[in-house]
Amino acid sequence: MFGSRLARLAQQSAAQTLGLRAGVVGVNFAVMLGLAALLGFEIFGQLAVLWGVALVGGTVVSLGGPLILLRMLTDGQGMRASDISKVALFYPVLVSICAYTILASIWPALPWATILGAGVLVNALGCLASVMRALGSVQVSMALRDAGPPVALGVAGVLAYGADAATIMAGATLVMLVMALAGAFRVCWRAEIQTILSPVRRPCWSGSLWASSVLGMLIAQIDLIVGGAVIPAEQLGVYAILRRIANLVALPVTVATWVSAAPVSAAYGAGNPSALIRASAQASRIAILPGLVLLTCGVLAIPLLPYLLPDPSGDGLGLIFAILLMGAFGQVFFAASFGVATLCNLSGLAMAARFLMIGLYVLWFQWWGTALAPLTNALGYVGAITLGGAALWWAVKRQLGVDTSAAVLLRAKGGQWKTS
Repeated sequence: MFGSRLARLAQQSAAQTLGLRAGVVGVNFAVMLGLAALLGFEIFGQLAVLWGVALVGGTVVSLGGPLILLRMLTDGQGMRASDISKVALFYPVLVSICAYTILASIWPALPWATILGAGVLVNALGCLASVMRALGSVQVSMALRDAGPPVALGVAGVLAYGADAATIMAGATLVMLVMALAGAFRVCWRAEIQTILSPVRRPCWSGSLWASSVLGMLIAQIDLIVGGAVIPAEQLGVYAILRRIANLVALPVTVATWVSAAPVSAAYGAGNPSALIRASAQASRIAILPGLVLLTCGVLAIPLLPYLLPDPSGDGLGLIFAILLMGAFGQVFFAASFGVATLCNLSGLAMAARFLMIGLYVLWFQWWGTALAPLTNALGYVGAITLGGAALWWAVKRQLGVDTSAAVLLRAKGGQWKTS
């Protein structure tokens, strides 16, 4: 059932899929802007750091659970109900308890119980979404996984108005618990649940999937977490808003990866280099035009920033935003790289590229130390992810002979620039 649903979704136009993804991103964006306006930039900056740590922590304690469930529940063999429960809840809770005993003694200043509790619930929603996707749900599972945690944070921010960041995080954890219980109840009462269950015990661990998840989440949050250690909360709050807006430019990357995944995998499995080149170009074609449009909108919005946001750092909102826009467009330019590497048995290269990104940013942070400001934070982050993306593009081209950058479209015949 899931396979047929996935096939139909992949056959839809890229514009329709982009619209679906845009709705989820729009909800997340509205929640973050609303929280910043409601709480003030100082509390919002503190909340952004705690939330970023919770997202990374949730990915660490998950042990790759959401990806493991998605893969094992859709391969036709299924899993035991007890194993699903272990992967989704028991193992993450156990790892979180162990992590708390260590982290609370090493870094007692942070509310680790609240952070790890939120991380466990974020992971639980991700695991539940994987089960729902295996049962054939595409839209609801995407909304639960990607919009559920931010919505819970927004609800908690409204209900706990006037409280500190840790209290709001605790409230978000309770809201996510309600979401998880409601979703689990719905899933367990579906007749189709029997199609993904099996009496046979299967191994429930994949180090590569777990490592890939952790590195990806860490890269997405590293400038907020590490930079937040030295950047004042109010400045970080404004920076977080600017980065959230700039990240809209990279929205087409997720859609391009989703739509092109099946043809990329099929072409590699068939040993057809020409088809692989076409499939990779399809990803670039889907991402580039929407990315250019969003980039243009972002550039046009730069003169409005001083009227909409304060500039507590004095670095210049327009310059910071322009740098972040270029970083987001760099992801669009290399849109096909991570997808092709992952699906073409080059996951080691993808992991190495992520390690490179993290290492470059950490070196940049060590160079600046306590003098790091929003502007230099943006420069270091954008430089790290851009160089890492370029390194992966070069490695994939060398290994497979496939140009995974948007530059391939400049050498293509007419029609390559259409998005669907």
